[in-house]
Amino acid sequence: MEKNEKKVNNLIFWDLDGTLMYCGYDGTKALNDTFQKLFGLEDACSVASLGHSMDSVTLNRIFNIYQLDKSQIDYVIEEYIHILEKILSQNQNKKVLPGIKELLEYTDTSDNIFNALLTNNLRRGAETKLKSVGLDHYFTVGGFGDDVMGEKWDAAMIGVRKAESYYGVKFEKENIYIIGDSVYDIECAKRINAVSISVATGYTARDTLLSNEPDYFYDDLSDWKSVIQKHNW
Repeated sequence: MEKNEKKVNNLIFWDLDGTLMYCGYDGTKALNDTFQKLFGLEDACSVASLGHSMDSVTLNRIFNIYQLDKSQIDYVIEEYIHILEKILSQNQNKKVLPGIKELLEYTDTSDNIFNALLTNNLRRGAETKLKSVGLDHYFTVGGFGDDVMGEKWDAAMIGVRKAESYYGVKFEKENIYIIGDSVYDIECAKRINAVSISVATGYTARDTLLSNEPDYFYDDLSDWKSVIQKHNW
């Protein structure tokens, strides 16, 4: 397959849960188990109105609501990672979603396409999830849930700067893509004037995604060669 002859530098931000891989609610379960173990709190995440909040925001809400000592956040995160690793190792249903390995392998070997992660997850949490399905080596930079105490688009802007610094490449907005399975990802792309690619591989209904007018929509990425051709990658 021919590479992009124009050699335009493309940055692809990948959402994690529901886009790259499926692991159910393992992250939420691990966080709940962490607060149960350390503080005796039942279902701590339920009080934090999770939605699409960044993990840093979720942690901050829980600490505020239960008036916990914030100097213990690093300790909580360390325990969370250990618990998450155990839960993931026991999850026989976790999987890489259709077309993802092929697309990542293709883009990873391109000289003008650059991958980055864009996720609500804490960086270490994201790395733990990716490692559990063998995708961790494809990602070295991105925007993460502990980069900012804000929204995903704030993390995206940080992610762009990190990617440009790491790769030594300048990316124009029209060549920055955000691939995700939620309305939050579509909004994120609009906020930073990037190109949104929506996939119906997560928990959001197909019609809901389409009604939010992503730039491109796919039921899944199984026909990965067509995706490459469509976007001239």
